[in-house]
Amino acid sequence: MDFKFWSASNHDALKELRPDFGLRKWDDLSDEEKKRLWKHLIDHFFNKNGQYDYHFYGDYPEKTLKQKRIENSIAYFNHTYKAQSFGRRYLDNGTLNAACADFYEIWITKTQNIVLELLSTYLFMSIFERREALVFQGDNESKDSFDKRSEENKYVTYDEISKDLNEVFTDFGLNVEVTRQGIIPKQDVKIQEEIVKPVLNALANPKWKAVSSILVDAFTEYRKGTPDSYSIAVTHTVSAVQAFLQILVNGAVGSGDISKLLVQAQKQKLIPSDLFTQEIFKRIESFLMSERQHTGVAHPKTAYASERNTRLVLNLAMVFFQHCIL
Repeated sequence: MDFKFWSASNHDALKELRPDFGLRKWDDLSDEEKKRLWKHLIDHFFNKNGQYDYHFYGDYPEKTLKQKRIENSIAYFNHTYKAQSFGRRYLDNGTLNAACADFYEIWITKTQNIVLELLSTYLFMSIFERREALVFQGDNESKDSFDKRSEENKYVTYDEISKDLNEVFTDFGLNVEVTRQGIIPKQDVKIQEEIVKPVLNALANPKWKAVSSILVDAFTEYRKGTPDSYSIAVTHTVSAVQAFLQILVNGAVGSGDISKLLVQAQKQKLIPSDLFTQEIFKRIESFLMSERQHTGVAHPKTAYASERNTRLVLNLAMVFFQHCIL
């Protein structure tokens, strides 16, 4: 069909309909914006009418799972951060309604770090609840195919929630994005869509579990936004590259420096070995080693890493992974 909306041919209209906020922190949103954002996502957290009262069971199949996610998320929060006890109502009486009220209050009144930690917890619960979901291997299905399908099954609910979260976050100009490794800082849309997201999805494969775990630590430190955390993030990122090469060449995390592993991987044709690629890999390796030497925590540092340099290290690692496995 050739029909076009007015905004498709009128740039000014599109700007008015979908204003460009740039990239904002959660703390930059007004209370009214947080409430509107909540309304767009409420189906993922509470029931379809947005009510706290879950003490009846209709024909809505997700209701019980949502109840458990909300309650488990608040219970985890209280258990993990005892001194803060963010879920005060639930701590006092332990009811589902109290957990729902606490969840909503945190969303509206707390800072970005607390809200995103709560969202991370909720997202993790959506994976955890599928740990016992039955996946059967087909008669003629290979083990690799079955393992991949089993892994994908864990993320069915997670991916549905992430998709809507990211759509709403983008419209409100929030500076974060949900990936299978967790919530990470958002940057240029093209880099995010063409490099970061595909790479993190690929690294969700069980084969790369160690690499993925180290990257999660790197992004976690990056989000803290302190000189110390940036330096730790640099160290984790370089370690992720090293672990990736160790698994690629040796089949497991163990020994081997990046420079030697790169040569071995190219000789075994595990990664591209044309002249252009060799030169790029040399430059990436040189920069990563230099940053780890001067600003990382693996050695006595001569300076702290900056936000800008840390982001560059993370992006270079993503480009490296993309070139090797995609």
